[in-house]
Amino acid sequence: MVAPRSRTPLVLGIVGGIACLGLVLLLVLGGIVGYLVLKEGSETAADPGPSTPAAPGDDSGAGELVAPPGVSEDQPYLELSSSTDGPVVDVHLDFLCPHCRTFQETQGEDLAELAQDGAVTLRVHPRPMLDASSTPAGYSGRAAHAAICAYAEDPEQWFPAEAALFENQPGSEGLTDEELVEIVDGATGLDISACQAEGTYQPWLQEVVEPDAQATTSGTPTVLIDGTEFTGDLAAPGSVKEAVEAA
Repeated sequence: MVAPRSRTPLVLGIVGGIACLGLVLLLVLGGIVGYLVLKEGSETAADPGPSTPAAPGDDSGAGELVAPPGVSEDQPYLELSSSTDGPVVDVHLDFLCPHCRTFQETQGEDLAELAQDGAVTLRVHPRPMLDASSTPAGYSGRAAHAAICAYAEDPEQWFPAEAALFENQPGSEGLTDEELVEIVDGATGLDISACQAEGTYQPWLQEVVEPDAQATTSGTPTVLIDGTEFTGDLAAPGSVKEAVEAA
């Protein structure tokens, strides 16, 4: 008579199989979880989310580039007048440049009259070229911005704002924003305090106007008549007007 076989090995085999299957499932689930964690981490690194806007006057981060009203983002000048048959006159200036002050005193009124009469297409390039020359740095750009704020309110107010800023041109110490606002207000009657505080057009000055000027001119003041640099005496009254009328 054959003795009945013990079922213990069979039971142990089944238990062992289940354990192995459980281990395999744990490994698979662990792999899936690890993959998902790595994927989420890589997507987070690739997309850090929205950045914090730079504070007004903070040059550490590039603010949104906003051009003055009526000016395209890549246009490096303010067009103060347009003429169908007169020459195109480009004027490059810096509000901390002493020679630019002399230029404005001798040529500014003539250029304003030519523009108002529609005799020329007048383009002004307000440069922040001497930003590093003031203490604290940045006066050229802030003064140019104050004049642009006046232009943004009323393009015709550029001329009195420009004249007043040159008339009150400081030394290397510059002027505060409050003083610039007061000067423009006194010359134009415009309150540009909010515009000046926000620094709306600083990226346009720094990223469009100045790079273009560095690539096309040697300094300030510079006058181009139909693309050709005026080489006469910029300090001589009437010299630019005569050249324009002869063009």
